This record gives sequence, structure tokens and C-alpha cells, in this order.
Amino acid sequence: MKPYAPAFILLWSAVGIARAAKIVVVPPIMFESHLYIFKTLASALHDQGHQTVFLLSEGREIPPSNHYRLQRYPGIFNSSTSDDFLQSKMRSIFSGRLTALELFDILDHYSKNCDMIVGNRNLMRALKQEKFDLLLVDPNEMCGFVIAHLLGVKYAVFSTGLWYPAEVGAPAPLSYVPEFNSLLTDHMNLFERIKNTVVYLISRFGVSFLVLPKYERIMQKHKVLPERSMYDLVHGSSLWMLCTDVALEFPRPTLPNVVYVGGILTKPASPLPEDLQAWVNGAHENGFVLVSFGAGVKYLSEDIANKLAHALARLPQRVIWRFSGNKPRNLGNNTKLIEWLPQNDLLGEYLFPLFTACSHLSSV
Repeated sequence: MKPYAPAFILLWSAVGIARAAKIVVVPPIMFESHLYIFKTLASALHDQGHQTVFLLSEGREIPPSNHYRLQRYPGIFNSSTSDDFLQSKMRSIFSGRLTALELFDILDHYSKNCDMIVGNRNLMRALKQEKFDLLLVDPNEMCGFVIAHLLGVKYAVFSTGLWYPAEVGAPAPLSYVPEFNSLLTDHMNLFERIKNTVVYLISRFGVSFLVLPKYERIMQKHKVLPERSMYDLVHGSSLWMLCTDVALEFPRPTLPNVVYVGGILTKPASPLPEDLQAWVNGAHENGFVLVSFGAGVKYLSEDIANKLAHALARLPQRVIWRFSGNKPRNLGNNTKLIEWLPQNDLLGEYLFPLFTACSHLSSV
């Protein structure tokens, strides 16, 4: 069975019909890896006779395909400006700026773009005329919930797996379910449980009073009827698909409409380029380590890059490191820097013993 088959079956169930469906996808305005996984889903849906439409801003680069159509709109980013913005946030975080401030700035840009979409009457009219059967939401782009409400269509959520907060409705016993960003495990002593509770309350406060109200104000501004709270819209999803695996998560209660679809991007490995294959073969019995932080983190601060290079140089294995920027001054002879790498093909190598990543979609 193809890796994306389970997700397709679930999507078909969410639509609730046995005919060709028309599906609109609202990908986030940044993070190209998220767009890549939606293209994979669109190909699977096309193979079964369904239509997929991507709602993308003007200037957002995407290869042409007969597997999907594009609905463009004037947004705040194109491909180059969104990448520049994201990398500037990453540089600020790595330089020591408070992460929460950078995340709220990103959220502010998301909500501004959503305001432009919802306020675009011609766009909304065109989308309504399409009479979609289903809308796919990426929770990084919460405007998808608003658009689905505006169009009056069913919606399902495709998440990276990290976005599984209490707002989804699943119980989260704080004694053994660590809150995201708590840096805790499922084995906690009394003080760690208190810390987990504090992080949980701060997270709920941030979502309830800082994140969701931004989109509720957009709906109020544009007089979206009937009135619904964002909390209700998040709960109203027909299906939650988490692009992770239970083997990578701590045990926790879940819901009937939450399913794990990790590995959807995996496929049989293809032959490596000759130069890369020769380098991998030279690893001999020690094998090699693959280091990649995804498309969202192209640059590391000089200090972090040097520290990581020093640590990698001490390994007995060879290292392939996806890296952009100035070469670390203490790079080991065992480390090969490369700006782009065929990750899926490298992971299929029998000499491969270890993969270090940032939990991006292709890592699962």
C-alpha cells in the first residue's frame, strides 16, 4: 500500500461521499515543507479522480501540475519574501532574542494575511462559486478555519503533529502528558508536574487571549455570519490527521477523530548521485550521520554552528550536514556540508545509523 493511502481513505471518509470531490487546501503562508506534503496529498486524490485547489498568494512559487489547480490572491508574502522573513526570525531567535516575541510577530503576519483574504470579496465570491466539498486546514494557518466557516463546507485538519493542544478537545492529564515546550517527559516528579501545569496554563492563556481573538476580530470586522468563536471552529473539525507516529510521541489519551499518518512522505529510495554515493561508501563499517533542520532553518548563528561542528567532528562516523552560510571554522574532516540533499534516498542507505533533525515533516 502506498504511504499516502491511509490519509486518502480518511479524507474520503471526511467528505462522506463516493463521488469525485472538490477539495480546497489552505497551506500556511510560509514553511515550504508543508506545501510539499499537500502536493503529495493532491497527487493521491487526483489518482482517485478528485479535484484539489490550492489557495496561494500571488508570487508563491509552486511547480505546475495537472494534479491541482491554483486560486491566487494578493497576500503579504511571495516565496522569496516569506523565506527572508522566516530566516530573519530564525536569526533573531538564535542570537538570543526572546522566542515568544518572534513567534507573536509571525502570528501577527498570519493574521494580517488572513484579514486580506477574508476582506477580498471577489476572492470569497469565486471560492463560493466553486462549491467545494471539503477544506483542508493546516493549523499553522488558522485562517483556514475562518475560510471554511465562510464557505460553509466541512473541514479536516492536517497537522505536523506538534500542534495537538487542549483546544482540540483531547484530555491531557498533566501528571504524565508533557505540555509542548515544557522539555519534560511522561515520567515527572512533583516539581516537574507543577512546572508542567504552569506551562500548560501559560499556553492556554496565550491561545485563548492572544491567538484565537485575533481571528475572531477579523470575523467581527468583516461581519462573518453566523457568529462563531474560534474555539468552536477548532472543535468543529471532522478529522484531525497528525503527521507523526505514536512511536515518536509520549502516551496520551486521544479522540476518535484524531489519527496518526506519519511517514506519508516516505517512498522507495532512488540511487544517489555518484559523488555522494562514493562519499557514503567511504564511511565503511562506521556508517554516516545525517543532520538536517528542514527548510525553515537554513542558517544557524556562528556560535551554534561552530559548537555543532566541533561535536560532529568527534564522531567516528562520517557526517552529511545540510548547511547554508559561512563554513564553521572548526569543521571536522569527517563532515560534508551540502545545501540540498536527497534526504529520502540517504535514509534508505544501509550504512545509515543516525538521523538528527528538527521534527520537520520529512523527518517522520
